[in-house]
Amino acid sequence: MNFFGNLQHIRHLLLFFAVGLITASLPTQAFSQNAAESPAPPPRFGGHVGVVIPLVTRGNGTTTTIADDFIIGFPFGLIVRTNSPVAFDFEFVPTVNRSSDQDFRFLVHPGIIYNFKKKYAVGLRGAYEVGTGNYGFTPLVSRSFKLKGRTNFFVEADFPVRWERQANSPRFASVGFAAHSGINF
Repeated sequence: MNFFGNLQHIRHLLLFFAVGLITASLPTQAFSQNAAESPAPPPRFGGHVGVVIPLVTRGNGTTTTIADDFIIGFPFGLIVRTNSPVAFDFEFVPTVNRSSDQDFRFLVHPGIIYNFKKKYAVGLRGAYEVGTGNYGFTPLVSRSFKLKGRTNFFVEADFPVRWERQANSPRFASVGFAAHSGINF
């Protein structure tokens, strides 16, 4: 993929960021006239750190499992919360793959997360892998568990969909399942 093709994908991700941020910042409920009735707003900014391991991937006619190709990622991100259940998450994921010709990769992974009551959440992330031109999206389902104060432990099921290109071959789609856990604050 050439430099200008990479810029095209970066522009699409920036547009995804902008639309998501605008959508996430729209209030979903009217403000109460009585301050005593309204609960204290959550902190506007937070973050998360964790570990992600792709368990199975199907693409280009083959299925790859964790036993075939061990990859580990270390996601970290900044969470921008709104007055609604919607949050915007700027996530970045450096990954290590010892069996690949490219040992280290960096994924730009912004997304919109919808938080339900009882600590469940669903979300959708855009994805762009720097240096390879691979791109796609990742639906997710998450459950968090209270630790202390505003800190939570979370487990997350990710379902990455990517359009990838390997050397000297046309672009192909892949789908996968990954386990992600960590701490958010």
